[in-house]
Formats: sequence, structure tokens, C-alpha cells
Amino acid sequence: MLLIVLAACTGSDGSFEYLLDDTLQFQHLQAKGTHNSYHVETTEIDEWHYTHLPLDEQLGRQGVRQFELDINFDSENERYLVYHVPFLDEGTNCETLVDCLQAQKDWSDRNENHHPILTLLEPKDPFEASTGAQMLAVLEEEVLSVWPKERLVTPDLVRGDAVDLRQAMADVGWPTLGELRGRHLIVLHDGGSWVSNYLNGESTAGLAMFPDGGGDIDLLWAAVHTMNDPYDPDIATVVGARHLVRTRADSNVEEGRQNDTSRREAAFASGAHFISTDFPEPVDWTEYWVDIPHGSPSRCNPLTGPEECTSQDIENPGTLGLPWT
Repeated sequence: MLLIVLAACTGSDGSFEYLLDDTLQFQHLQAKGTHNSYHVETTEIDEWHYTHLPLDEQLGRQGVRQFELDINFDSENERYLVYHVPFLDEGTNCETLVDCLQAQKDWSDRNENHHPILTLLEPKDPFEASTGAQMLAVLEEEVLSVWPKERLVTPDLVRGDAVDLRQAMADVGWPTLGELRGRHLIVLHDGGSWVSNYLNGESTAGLAMFPDGGGDIDLLWAAVHTMNDPYDPDIATVVGARHLVRTRADSNVEEGRQNDTSRREAAFASGAHFISTDFPEPVDWTEYWVDIPHGSPSRCNPLTGPEECTSQDIENPGTLGLPWT
């Protein structure tokens, strides 16, 4: 990990002060994420040859600030289980969605000065008209059972007085880091019926989660986008419109097998806010891994970060007990 000399600024009560917290906004950072963040290897299939630490250890030890969870509805018990592929690839470091969210929440409660974390929830079940409404209701209920709205970054909070999220992004972008520290932004990661049925028409009013815009900034409800190809030239357009973007530094373990850093470097340069990987720390069979350059653990976004921004204005590891100190 990068060794950093800290220059902490303390308030009169001894607490740490982030001097740019009223200036820096959520879109001004770049952070590390993990793909299939729950995954534990249980098979010989090459593209599934990776194992992640428990989510709280990813947050603390690895500096991960973005997660992706595949959610599978357990109709018998009306709950969500977290795993990749039934029977073939079920290894997981948190069995239920509530378990996963609680691991994140426990860490957040101990480290309340962290910048916002982001989690993509990807439903693996088809959306059926007869059961979909109940499945969505259970999903929101489980999210809110662990993360109350006052600890979430919600669409209503971000929209403010604007008529919709698109207008909010055009007018001011995201709230400041000072307004969002200790919070969690959760995204319904679907481009079809799950999102269309989750929305109130085209309104996000009252929702706990953001729908995934998939790169379309013209949608009235769009503010967060999964754009997995870091070479996609549209990422710069979406980032320039103040929307958040998640991209991937590697895919199917190919970069690890080839020790190929080209996609990783493209992801860093793209300006995407969250750079997702299967390799958040070194492993013994490849030299390839991902860490945010000069991050502590995150950094100022190379496209949108103001000139005065430093990584320690985003997060100072000395206030979180992190290994970068």
C-alpha cells in the first residue's frame, strides 16, 4: 500500500476537519471497487478464479468503496441470497443480502468520516408480473432494515428542489462530501423490467435506490451509470455531465492471466468514478492488481477534480484507522 505522510487538521474539539468538504462534490473523486464483491472461488473454471475478502475487510484493508452484489430471491423465505450461479458457482462471503449490507454498515458505523460508498444490486431472477411487485417490496425492505434513509444517499436527497435527477445533475451535480460522509448509495443494477417497475412512472420520488442509467444521461431519472468498457468514449460525456460512472479494470480474469494493465490504465484515465476489479490486492499467481494511483485510498478524479483537491481531502486514512497511515 502507498505510504502517506498525513497532515491532519483538527478542530477545537480535537476532531478531524476536512477543509474542502463544503467545496468538493461526490463527482470529484475516483475510487476502487470490486466486481462480484461477495465471490469465493469454488470451481476450476478460469473466469471464476478469484476470491474476495468479507466486505468490511475490503473497506478497511483494501480501500474498496464500491461493491457489486448478485441477488437471488428465496421465495420460500422471502429474502435475498447473494451468490453468482446456482449450483455451479455459489461461493459467497455473505450468504444473504442483509448479511452483506450489515457488514458494510458495521464498518461504516466505526468509520463515520468515510466518503460515500456505492453498491450495485443486480437481480438474477426474471421480473414476473405476478411476483415482481412483492420482490421489489422485499428488496427495499431489506435495504432499509439495515441502512435507514438518513444514512443513504437517496434520489430525493440528490434531486433537492430540481424537478428530476437529470435537471439536478445539470444544475449543480451531486451534494458535497461534507453532506454525504458516512452514507451509502445503492443502485438497482438492471436495464430492463426491474428498473421500469421500480420507478414511479419516470419519477424517483421516495425511492431508497437509484436506477442504473446505463450511460443514457437523457433519462429523467438517471444519475448513476454502469459503463463497463473503459475504452467507451461516451464515459467522458457522462462524467462531464456530472453523472457518476462505474467501469471495470478487468474482466473474466483475463487481465490477471495476461498480466495486462492496459485496460486498468484506460479505466483510470477515463474519469469514471468507480474502477471495479477482481484483484483489489496482490495475489500469488499474477503481478496484476488494482490500486488507485496516489489514493488514500481514493483520489481526486483526473477529469473533474478541482485543482486544489488532494486525495486526503477525499479521505484521510488517519481518521479511519486504515493501513495507508
